[in-house]
Formats: sequence, structure tokens, C-alpha cells
Amino acid sequence: MTNLKVFVMKTISRKQYVAATSRLEELINLVDDNTPLDSPLAKEFLKISDIIEEYESVHYPMEEPK
Repeated sequence: MTNLKVFVMKTISRKQYVAATSRLEELINLVDDNTPLDSPLAKEFLKISDIIEEYESVHYPMEEPK
């Protein structure tokens, strides 16, 4: 049997979501395709992107195409 770790993201508030989107806007100007993935800014960019995506999937779900 395989030991699988399930990642569950803590739900964030609207205020935290707004702060995350503001920070992502700042990071967009600092991180580009040449930024190493192991750099602190790239890691922060990816983490904040995931947080925003999770929040939006809960609060603004997209319907499946018909």
C-alpha cells in the first residue's frame, strides 16, 4: 500500500485573498522565465499563486463546458 500525503489548504479570508493578489502583482515584476525555481521569490510566487487559485476555486467556481 502506498503512503499518500494529502495536501489540504487552509481556507483564507477575503482580506488575505486581497493581500495575496496584491503581493502577486508585485512579484510579477520581479519573477520571470529566467528566475531559478529554487529562488525565494519564485517559491513565494508559486505558493501565492496556489493560494489564490484555491480561494478562487472555492469562491468563484467555473462551470464545466456544455
